[in-house]
Amino acid sequence: MHASANDKARVFRKAYLADVETTPLTVLDVGSAIVDGQSLSNRDVMGNPAWTLVGMDIEPGLNVDVAVADPYDWKEIATGSVDVVTCSEVFEHAEYFWITILEISRVLKGNGLAFITSPGGGPRHRFPVDCWRFYDDAFPALARYAGLNLLEAQVQWVPAYRKGIQWRDSSAVMQKPVLDAGQSRLDAARIAIGKSLRGTEPALSEINAAGLADSPAALSPIPAQSGKAAFAARETELLAGSNTFMRKGRLVMRQLREIRRIIATPMKDLHL
Repeated sequence: MHASANDKARVFRKAYLADVETTPLTVLDVGSAIVDGQSLSNRDVMGNPAWTLVGMDIEPGLNVDVAVADPYDWKEIATGSVDVVTCSEVFEHAEYFWITILEISRVLKGNGLAFITSPGGGPRHRFPVDCWRFYDDAFPALARYAGLNLLEAQVQWVPAYRKGIQWRDSSAVMQKPVLDAGQSRLDAARIAIGKSLRGTEPALSEINAAGLADSPAALSPIPAQSGKAAFAARETELLAGSNTFMRKGRLVMRQLREIRRIIATPMKDLHL
């Protein structure tokens, strides 16, 4: 997790969770493992004695409380059991991220919030694979697909951060709607069908065994919210707090370093 993504998580907490800081919440951090060379995590950002933090990943490791057996079927996390999901720099490594968003939707309570950030650019970095980048229309589309309400989405096109600008963080906040019994059943059916398509054949047995809900979904104490444009406000704050000449000078130096790298690297080894 790089520094600008960590800052985005802090922006999310300040903007969307300020009213529930003393309310017991369950916070699930998807893709929580701290890998070699990294030190930042959402656990640092979301620490609160009133909240239960659960780090989840696909294998045991540092900062992992739950290692799921199947990255696209989190049987270890109960449906409608989570108030907040954080997921930073994970979707680019998920081969089927459209199933990941379905699982995030499944585990959220009604009115539960999801904060997701993933690169909109940057070099290849495999953990263990690197499949995707996300532009402005990506998370709005995923929110509609998963039946979540999009509160805001932003791609960091403007170089407001001093470091990590190559990643162009694509960030979003989504909220799970409150569902009645009939809506919960349809929601569970959509998720079961979507998850069943991850293999070479539709897993009809999974759909039949899904045990579709026939009661309203659990409700989070988080209230229904509207978008706050918090990421755009943070960008404005960062830009206002720096000297434009100095900032552009750093960008020019960055480009000059890239030019030197291009000149010095053999064509067969050059990745742009």
